[in-house]
Amino acid sequence: MDAMPWFWIWVIAAALLFIGEMLSLSFFLLPFAIGAVVAAILNALGLDLTWQIIAFIVVSGIALAALRPFARKITQKASHAKAGAERLIGMRGSVVEGQSSALDFRVVVGGEPWNARTPEGIKLRPGALIEVLAVDSNSLVVRVLAQVEPPAALGEVSDSGLKDAPAKTALDGPQFVDVDESRKKSSSEVSPK
Repeated sequence: MDAMPWFWIWVIAAALLFIGEMLSLSFFLLPFAIGAVVAAILNALGLDLTWQIIAFIVVSGIALAALRPFARKITQKASHAKAGAERLIGMRGSVVEGQSSALDFRVVVGGEPWNARTPEGIKLRPGALIEVLAVDSNSLVVRVLAQVEPPAALGEVSDSGLKDAPAKTALDGPQFVDVDESRKKSSSEVSPK
């Protein structure tokens, strides 16, 4: 059989395999396309069809073995990429509206407003700092990082106004309480001594 038709068969096979690889991006067809190019080169040099087939198989196998670790690395990165609301997990934000009767409150995370709740049902005030633990339907499940002190801590209110107001006022900005520290204090106060 004439050597020229096999040359075009290898070239067409290589082109189709390259196109298939570009469409699939799986790095599976690329090694076979490389093998077909090598077989076409061997055909152009005048080697027998048997050597072309052997070269196609050997080169394709070596290229496949060389590209698989790279392909795994690429596909693992792509599969771990978070999309949609899942990307918010681990991000921090703040409460913008306190709890309603449904025990949900509004938070801003990543510049977007969301409904949120805590697993423990902790009541949060606007300004509290939170971290997103999970996404549940159209709301976020959050952990409290710091809670804003209630206004009563700034001074007691009586009929005549403020009494015993501390040096800091509400104008100084929000006063944050470390939630973990306040839990430790409350548990040590409750435990018998």
